[in-house]
Amino acid sequence: MARINQFIDFLAWALLGIIVSISLLAVFFRYVINDSLYWSDEMVRYLFVWLTMVGSVIVFRDRQHIRVVYFLSLLPEKLRHVLERVSLVLTTLFFLSMVVLGSLWVFETRASLTSTLQWPLNWFFYASLPLTSLLGVLYGIRRLVRGEFGELEQMEAMEPHDHEEATG
Repeated sequence: MARINQFIDFLAWALLGIIVSISLLAVFFRYVINDSLYWSDEMVRYLFVWLTMVGSVIVFRDRQHIRVVYFLSLLPEKLRHVLERVSLVLTTLFFLSMVVLGSLWVFETRASLTSTLQWPLNWFFYASLPLTSLLGVLYGIRRLVRGEFGELEQMEAMEPHDHEEATG
């Protein structure tokens, strides 16, 4: 799983680098050479979708997604643990449904092409949903097997470290 994590992290950085490079290149061509790159907007748009989807899986993997834990912290510990387990199971099932439904969508749109580049839209754009959701399923199962349910415990474990960085 460590190699998958490294690959996903590399992919996110590579996508970001490509997006920035294409954007800078497009600005250069438009304002310096006075000739627009007809494909740059479309390419950046689709790569940004991939970056967003990959980033969402990274955030899920690292348990860094936005959450409000105020009401959860008011609950008794046993009930909180039950809700955290249920939440993780439901999230993993959601990812699984996105794998299935997204795969069906990729299959259904197999004849579609991107407007400018004329690339297969189902693979260049729509495939981002089932492929990244599959990673979400893997990460969810891994957390379930490891017993890594609680978001609140992770936040509490991080607080002293964050405090040390702020004061040190």
